[in-house]
Amino acid sequence: MSFNTGSFVGKLIELNNSQQSIQTLSGWAIHHRRNAQQIVDVWFQQLTKSPKERKLLFMFLSNDIIQNSKRKGNEFTQEFSRVLPDALSHTYKSAVEDLKTINQIDRILQIWKEREIFGKDFIEKLQSFRPKGLRSDSQSEDQTDGTLLSPTKKRVRSTSDSAPDPDTVIRSLINLERGSALQDSRIKQQFSTIPNEVWNVQAVEKITDRKRLETLLKSVDNSYELLSQHRIRLQTEFQERNKVAAMLKEFVMHQKEQLRSVESRLTEYQGKLQKVQAVRTQLQSHLNSLPDLTTVTKLEPLPEPGSLFGAPDD
Repeated sequence: MSFNTGSFVGKLIELNNSQQSIQTLSGWAIHHRRNAQQIVDVWFQQLTKSPKERKLLFMFLSNDIIQNSKRKGNEFTQEFSRVLPDALSHTYKSAVEDLKTINQIDRILQIWKEREIFGKDFIEKLQSFRPKGLRSDSQSEDQTDGTLLSPTKKRVRSTSDSAPDPDTVIRSLINLERGSALQDSRIKQQFSTIPNEVWNVQAVEKITDRKRLETLLKSVDNSYELLSQHRIRLQTEFQERNKVAAMLKEFVMHQKEQLRSVESRLTEYQGKLQKVQAVRTQLQSHLNSLPDLTTVTKLEPLPEPGSLFGAPDD
């Protein structure tokens, strides 16, 4: 499938802050690296038009494209270097009161510097656009396989710190199933329409009609893009399922610790309950052994002293 500006704009509009969304669009752009100049120009135009809360998404996307395209060529490194000064100046200004976003941009530049994606002087130029007088926190974001994760991605903490809460586990499982590439019926339908010739090199060699070959080449290009995007989705899902599996393992370990704690406390309180029950039984028995004062005959009042002793002699 040939590059289409309108299609790319639509994909940028649909871009969200999940790692899967960023990597999928990055893979699409890298597949069309012959159109790197157009892609970068559209990227910059849409960055300047987007709301300030979405500008960081464009930076995450550029980071993914730049890093993952280098092994295939320097097209994107060169093209992005044209617009990055203006892009960084614009993005920093829009986030002047958003320290978290500024620190995330700082982290991207730090990664480019450490990995020598761009020259030192160029990185320093980009860093010069940072608003002055704000503290830097270059360790504020996670990094996996060279891709700066979006703000919604957080590292699963170890059991010694704090186990993931049930809501996080449930949301992670639901998101996995909703976004699973394995369950995407639309992809399955698209795969079913791929011509058999696409899978058969020997069959291609037998075709002599030029028009048929051109039609088949278009089908191969479409199939290649479809398979490339699906592979990226599967890789991302594999990574996400590994994270969720680790989260579940930690969650189960935490629940087992809680189970042992509750079991120990249950044994302790059962013992206390038995002691209280013994005291209760003893008190009840002692109470039953006391006389019932309600059955004692009412006593007559004591006689007056004069009635006990005779009246004195006159």
